[in-house]
Amino acid sequence: MILLSKLVFQFIMMTIVHICVSANINNQNSALDHGLYEKVLDTQECIRQLDYITNNENFGLKGQFIDAGIRTPRGILLNNYRDMGNYFQCLDIKEVNQNMLVEGKYCVIEVPFPRNINIAEFEVIGLGFPWNNHHWVKDSNTRTNNKQTYQPLQQYELENANLEKLLVNGKLQSGETRKVKQNYIQFELAICIPKVCSTQQALSILANNTAAVSDIREVFCRLPNDKPWVVVDYIAIAIFSTIGLLTIFSTCYDVRHSIILQNDSKKANKLYKTFSVFTNTRKFLTFRSDANALNCVEGVRALAMLWVILIHTFSLQFSFVPANPIDVHEFTYSFLSLFMTSGNITVDTFFMLTGLLLVYSQTSKMSRPFLKNLHVFYLSRLLRMFPVLATGILLQASFQNHITDGPNWGVVAKSTDDCRQYWWTTLLYVHNLVSYGYLCLGHTWYLAVDMQLYVLSPIILVWVLGGTKKSALGALICSLLAVLASSTIYNFLMEFQTSTYALSRSPEDREFYTQYYYIHTFPRASPFFVGMIFGYLLHLCRGRKIRLSRILVIFYWLLATVTSLTIIVSTYFIIQPDWDNQNVDSLRNSFMRPAWAACVAWLIFACVHGYGGPINWFLSLTIFKFLGRLSYAMYIFHLPIIYIINATALAPIYFSIEFSMHMLIVVTTITTLVSFLVTVFIDIPFSIIFQMLLKGAKFGETALNKGSVTTDIGGIPQRIDNGLRP
Repeated sequence: MILLSKLVFQFIMMTIVHICVSANINNQNSALDHGLYEKVLDTQECIRQLDYITNNENFGLKGQFIDAGIRTPRGILLNNYRDMGNYFQCLDIKEVNQNMLVEGKYCVIEVPFPRNINIAEFEVIGLGFPWNNHHWVKDSNTRTNNKQTYQPLQQYELENANLEKLLVNGKLQSGETRKVKQNYIQFELAICIPKVCSTQQALSILANNTAAVSDIREVFCRLPNDKPWVVVDYIAIAIFSTIGLLTIFSTCYDVRHSIILQNDSKKANKLYKTFSVFTNTRKFLTFRSDANALNCVEGVRALAMLWVILIHTFSLQFSFVPANPIDVHEFTYSFLSLFMTSGNITVDTFFMLTGLLLVYSQTSKMSRPFLKNLHVFYLSRLLRMFPVLATGILLQASFQNHITDGPNWGVVAKSTDDCRQYWWTTLLYVHNLVSYGYLCLGHTWYLAVDMQLYVLSPIILVWVLGGTKKSALGALICSLLAVLASSTIYNFLMEFQTSTYALSRSPEDREFYTQYYYIHTFPRASPFFVGMIFGYLLHLCRGRKIRLSRILVIFYWLLATVTSLTIIVSTYFIIQPDWDNQNVDSLRNSFMRPAWAACVAWLIFACVHGYGGPINWFLSLTIFKFLGRLSYAMYIFHLPIIYIINATALAPIYFSIEFSMHMLIVVTTITTLVSFLVTVFIDIPFSIIFQMLLKGAKFGETALNKGSVTTDIGGIPQRIDNGLRP
């Protein structure tokens, strides 16, 4: 059995390495076949096909190109400068006539339009297709004095202009580029042209004026069947097919042994039933209670995960193609949007939970030599995190590129390319430091920071596990103070801006903030150490009734409530366009996150020791245990699902809170379903195999035996030492 387990493990590892090496060696394995776009171009055939289309008495083919092509953007007064045409209609055009094959090609172009023309003084006509020689024109008869109609747009443009003046410091762009951006609006318009034509050639011929289209820039083009099947796709099919066959075999064996023959399930071959959906699902849905279990943690973890999904659902809807950018702009900087704009603080909840559960679980094994089992400490964590993360990477590098399509699919295609090239940085948990800008599953930067802190934690744990209470508390407090002091100095020296408005308008500042603060390990470490302190306090109070005076409990609850609300509400002032206080920004960057972590840690401490009241009851509900067990998989898969949904949108999405909440329900439902399937079909089986390997290797027995603080995932004991992973 052990030999077979080792062979399965080696096969999986070799296959994954082969996938990643193949994807890395063959640079042609791009998600979209860019060579195809150049290959199909034919200048002479383009002239011939355009002449046939425009001069054909049958309006059918011409009408298809016109109907699928360029139009006036809807919602210009709401600052929408994008029209997406009709993507699938264009790609479906195919006609054979006069020894020629006419096929459609979908392209997006940028058309500059002067800003200095009052929007109330022009009318757009004839933008059905350029061949009818209609142009943007000014018409004095269309003037209006309705100032209220254009006031939001004028205010939006004014704020943009004022911000551009503030950002003129020589770093962002040259003077000529700034002048172009200030004087022109860039319309992004979809056009449908014959496949053999380039956009410049097609527009020049149809407009009969090369100079008129000289300023038009092609953004991208798409063709039918431009997603090539590459090596990684076929290997992914082989891997998931193998897992599927193992699941069928294992489930049939389990059902025959336990149900048909009605034998004792404990006497069944454990390896044969490893992939059994019947057993794994039953165990997953069985919730056991333990005397040392921190039941409220599951509720905290689940709610934090749902908050993350909510934030990404709203924010990514903004970042694609909103049909009413002014409404998005007004909502983003309103008080109502605080649930979204202040939501990035929730990630610090996971960092705190990692530190808390790490210390709380390790201190239950204080009698065992920690340093002698350090290899198990690292290896067991890596193996527990590996199956779901590797599944997410493999799906992103293969199937997700083929699952559907849409005019915004380039975002998904880039994620696929990044995973095919930089898979290894994610599996090594260094992608936040090594491959910024090309992040495979970019949102997993949290896992990188979390793992890096986990790797460094033994420096403190040796004092906690091997010393006295005073030395343990001293080491924990000193480490927190050291991190706070050094990160404060770092933040004041780097001067990170936190104004959402400024960051949204300055790509360089936004990348600087993200790379060196938001996803960097050092400035995000303090909540982890806060969690370690509270984890040790929970250990000291383990099995004891802690008596606190009512006044002291009320004081701590008020302090935690006021502090957390202050952190959330203060975000409203920070995100405003006129915010400019670097000292407050630096102080907030240094102390906001550990303060939030302390508030959530107090909530857990109070709930565990009977001072949580209805809050403890709510956080301990069974539904949160279910979601808590899925939280790790939900974190991995929710963002790719949001990308896929938004990338398939065929028209700009009109933002409203109601529609976004509908999207949230859809995303959460699909994410939960996908996470459940991955957990039952992949995560639980491979966790069992890895446990067999550790025990069979004779070095994991001590660390994995009974007595440690555990929580069950599908009936499989797992040490609770990670903020997302139970």
